[in-house]
Amino acid sequence: MIFMEENAYSRSFRLILASRAFRSVGLIFMAISLPLYLLVNRISIVNVGLIYVGTALANVSVTIGIGMLGDRVGYKYSLMLGEIPALTASGMLAFTRSIPLIITATIISGSAGAPGGMRGSFSVGITPYLARIWRDPSIRIARMAQITFVASIASIGGSLLLYFHGFLSHIYGDIGAFEILYHVAFLLILLSFASLSMVRRDERQKKTTKFLRRETMRFSTRVIITNVINGSAIGFSMALISAWFEIRYGVSASKIGLVFTFSYITTAIGSLMASRIHISKERAVYFGSLTRILQGTLLIVMALSPIFLLGSAIYIIRTIVAGFGTPIRNVVNIQGVKDEDLGTASSIQGAPSRIMQSTSGIAGYLMDYYPPLPVEIGGVIQIIGGFVYFKLLRKY
Repeated sequence: MIFMEENAYSRSFRLILASRAFRSVGLIFMAISLPLYLLVNRISIVNVGLIYVGTALANVSVTIGIGMLGDRVGYKYSLMLGEIPALTASGMLAFTRSIPLIITATIISGSAGAPGGMRGSFSVGITPYLARIWRDPSIRIARMAQITFVASIASIGGSLLLYFHGFLSHIYGDIGAFEILYHVAFLLILLSFASLSMVRRDERQKKTTKFLRRETMRFSTRVIITNVINGSAIGFSMALISAWFEIRYGVSASKIGLVFTFSYITTAIGSLMASRIHISKERAVYFGSLTRILQGTLLIVMALSPIFLLGSAIYIIRTIVAGFGTPIRNVVNIQGVKDEDLGTASSIQGAPSRIMQSTSGIAGYLMDYYPPLPVEIGGVIQIIGGFVYFKLLRKY
């Protein structure tokens, strides 16, 4: 009986991996192409930044609502509901050229934040779903790292879609080429949704509180503080990173797509390293903190780079560090959370980060004034966030 149950969950994990692969290609393409698509539609970088403020805030509302629902009906349904915004947005982008509808699609797409290789890995419900099945923290890190590895490899497909834009634009024009590629993104996210519909339903968790238990809230407050700092760093430096490469170095969408292709390969390498190395609970916070500090340092160095080749190489190196550190931090962030609070807590912890990513509005203004400045600011904030992360979470 136990063997059959484990076998069923193993099949579900493979379906989750398939979902993350499909999702990563579609979502990553949207994340890196949308700032460029808005620029192609003659929307200024200042206004692009403001649009992404709306994207960040819409993302928060969806995340909190679905996370709280997951605690009550099961995390499988959180995963499925989490696909609907991207599915709707990609459909709108594929079938319309209306500027108001394109802006609406951008806002509901969930594409705010860093378009890194882990982007397709995480959606509302994924961390609590895994935590319910695998109790051992080292196994959780391994499973999370496997997901980020698969998603990072699949993300290469998203960046290659942007690379192919250069070829399609010769035939269909810039806007027409984007429209064709959004059709592909829509089909891939639909496949992700279908994969999740076949995942085994997790047992519904019995809730003893309407919101969160006191000890969960106490721990989550510490995580929230670190996420507020890191979220503001992402908003300044990463939310508009594809547009930043174009404005900073004057390169084409295809070249930007090539940079992200290499970055997703290196992100996968970092995630693979995290899955192969046994990291104790005591060392997990140390590695989570150190990788965040290194990410911030590399952002500052990248911003100061005067040439595209050097700047893109530094960005690619940074993604190795991100690929290694992210699955570790995701496991640390639920160590002090009670089982019945996993969905709500993971949403509440992530919400402040998404709210603070609205600093992309300021980043748009700064980028128009002096392109390196928002990335430099983001790097400094992320370094500070790394130290704060260690200070607040080391006892857990």
